[in-house]
This record gives sequence, structure tokens and C-alpha cells, in this order.
Amino acid sequence: MLTELIIEICECERRTETVRKLLSQLSQFEPYAAFKRMDKSRCGEISYQDIIDFMLDNNCSLTSLEASYLLQYLDFNRDGRVTYTDFAKQILPKTDLILKETAAARDSYFVLANKTLPNEIEWGLYKILHQELSNFKHLKIIKDLCKESVQQAFQMIDHYQLGYFTAQHLENYFKTNYIQYDKQDICAFFHASDRDEDNKISIVEFNYVIKPFHPSQILKDRERAFYSTPKKYRRIDNSPKPQNSFTNVRSKQFIYKTPVKADLSQPDLEIQKQQLIQQSDFNLIDLFYQQPKATPEMKFRKFCKTILPKNAPPNYQTKPISAKTYQMMLNILRQ
Repeated sequence: MLTELIIEICECERRTETVRKLLSQLSQFEPYAAFKRMDKSRCGEISYQDIIDFMLDNNCSLTSLEASYLLQYLDFNRDGRVTYTDFAKQILPKTDLILKETAAARDSYFVLANKTLPNEIEWGLYKILHQELSNFKHLKIIKDLCKESVQQAFQMIDHYQLGYFTAQHLENYFKTNYIQYDKQDICAFFHASDRDEDNKISIVEFNYVIKPFHPSQILKDRERAFYSTPKKYRRIDNSPKPQNSFTNVRSKQFIYKTPVKADLSQPDLEIQKQQLIQQSDFNLIDLFYQQPKATPEMKFRKFCKTILPKNAPPNYQTKPISAKTYQMMLNILRQ
């Protein structure tokens, strides 16, 4: 049954890839604008509720299990949060690098909250999620019938007990079991499984694609990501604990740890402002909407006056901001 499951995973990934290519070929498609369409609260992450709202806007209702699965699907790096980087890696093509770069290089455009994208783009984005949802329902039936444990199944491919397997190992497994395949099947399986993009499938990555999905995996991902992060970079999440099997993983409700003592090594405030606007991903509008709750709310003009150095023209580019740029903003607002 394991061989049938692997082949079906390959087929499902190839179907989703076809829809990704069709969407990226549309001249009006730009991934960051699509991300902002789904991130209604402008918090920099797509939440469980955002996915439900987006699918409802396109006349598709989801169960809690289906919504949780789509949330985990978009969470490429498995940290329990769907950022723009995660979103782009799951929405853009994986086999056509030229098309991927072309779509990512298009000029972004502003999307108002609660507004939809142009019809073709909205429909294409919906079709990717709908296709992945169909894959989930189809594979769930086969996974429930698969009697091998994850460990046993993994060892059948990892014949040399390396703790991982490569494309060559998977090819050897197919040949040993007289399974018809082509190179695209191997690539498709790795695109669906290899989340750290090291061209190796570990038992953890294998577990995600072979074992039936359960919403508790999202909470485990968040916990693992939290404890694997150095303490000084951890975020304290003040959101209420879930009362059922799923949770809203929006990152809006968090605060950053601030040092008790002042850091005398910090440069002058005006110098900090100059350094901030020199960042290549400096994005004034997104910074304004991503003010943490610890910062008093301020109107946009006051915010610009606080953040920008004297006589500096505002920069309204719409590229996603990095964690470094965001932290520089926080340092200025705290002074």
C-alpha cells in the first residue's frame, strides 16, 4: 500500500503544480498582492480565519479539519505561522523557475482589506487551494488504509539506514518493487515533502506526507519552532489557548521582550532612523499597520514623523519587510 500512496502523492502534487503555472502565467498576478488579499488584518500572517473567509468569499465552505489542513499546507517551513515567504513558496511554480521569477518580479499593487483581487487572479488563487483540498480528501482515504507504520515505511526506502533518503534512493525503491515511474514523479514527491529544501527527506518530513493529518500538528509545529529559537528572539504569544482541535495562529497578539536596562551601545536615535530607511525592504505602510500592541496607536502622519529622519521623503514601496527591519522600527518607537 505504501507504493500506491507515494505514487498518488506524486500525482496530486503534479495536479497542484499545473494550477500554480496557470495562475503565474496571468499578467495581473503578483504574489505579494495575493498574500495581502488573504491577510485581511494586515498583521503579516495568514490565519485560520483568513483561510475560511477567503474560501467563503469564493462560495466554498470548509470544515475545521479542512481549514486546519490548508493552514498547514501554506506553512512551508512548519513553524505554525504562514508568512509571505511560506505563501510564495506554496503558490508559485516549483518546476518552472523562469515563470516563478517572472511572477515574483512583477510590480505589486495595493489591495484594500475585504476587497477581492481581479476575477481571474481571485479564481486562480482559489483553484490552488481547492485543488490541494481535493488532494487532501483523496489521500486521506489511502493513508487510512496504509497499514505500515511511518518508521517501517521509511526504512523500506532508507535501505542503508542513513536517517534520510535522496532521489536516488527513491528511484532504487521504485525499481526494486517494479513500479513504473518517471523523473517528474521523483521531483513531485520531493516538492511535496522536502520542506527544508536540502534534497533529502528526513523521517520528520516523511511523517508529514505519509501520516494522516491532525490539527494538533499545527500546535506542535509552533511549540517546536518556539523552543528551537534562541531565547532573545522568541515572541511571547498572548492569544488565548484553543478550546478545540484548531486555533487561530494569527501573530497579531504578541509583544517583544524588552531589556530592563537601557542599552548604552545603541546609536543615536537620528542615526537609527537613517539606518532604517536605508534598508532595501523598507516599507512605511506595512510598518505602520504592524505596530505592536505595546506601542500606543498613532495616526499615519505622526507615525511618519516619529519613524523618518528629518527632511527624509517617505518611501511607499510595497515589498514585504524583514524581521531585521521590523526590529529596527521597534527600537525607534521605544525611545
